Amino acid sequence: MPATLTLVSRRNLFFADLSIGLSIILIFSVFRNWGDWILLISWVIIFGYLMGMKRYISVSHQLLATLIAALWVHYARDYYGYHVDFVRIFGMSSLPLMAWSLLLFGILEYCNYCKFKRKVYNFLLFFLVFLTLGLLFETIAYHLLDLRNTMTAKYAGLPICDCVHAPNWMKMVYFSMGPVYFLLTQLSDRLTGILRNDWTT
Repeated sequence: MPATLTLVSRRNLFFADLSIGLSIILIFSVFRNWGDWILLISWVIIFGYLMGMKRYISVSHQLLATLIAALWVHYARDYYGYHVDFVRIFGMSSLPLMAWSLLLFGILEYCNYCKFKRKVYNFLLFFLVFLTLGLLFETIAYHLLDLRNTMTAKYAGLPICDCVHAPNWMKMVYFSMGPVYFLLTQLSDRLTGILRNDWTT
C-alpha cells in the first residue's frame, strides 16, 4: 500500500477491502456447491483489483499466500476429498487451495491497517485473528455448510468446536501456516525494499 495515503483514503480503502471480503464470504455461503469457482473467480478479481490500484506489495503477498497454499495442498493432496467434485488444478483440489490462499492473504491485509511500532505486536495481532477466523470458518464450513473433508473424516476434531477433523500432523500444519506466511511476507517486504533502494540509487 502506498505510504502517502491519507487517513481518509486509508479508511475508504479498508472499507472497500472489507466489502470485497464480506461479499466473497456471503456468495460462497449461498452457493457453496460452486465454492471452488467462486473462490477461483474471487482470486482473479482481487488480483485485478490490486493491480488496478497499483498495490504491488499486496499483489506480492497474494502470490506468496497462493504459493504456500499450493505447496501445502500439493503435499497433502491425498488427504483432501469432498462429496462435491470440485475443480482440480494439477491434481490439487481447488477448494482448499483457494481457501487457504485467500484466508492467509485476506487476514494479513486487514491486519496491516492496524500497525504497531513493535513488530512482535503486529505478529501477535495477526496470529490471534488468524486463529480466531480460521477456527470460525472451519466450524461454519463443517457444521452449517456441510463442507467436510471425507478423506480425514475418521479423525477426531478439535475440542469444543468439533472442526479440523484431520491427523495431528495436519492440525499442526494448519496452525503453523499463519505464522510461516507472516514471517515470509516480512522477509519478502524487506527484500523488495532493498531491491527498490538499489534500483533508485
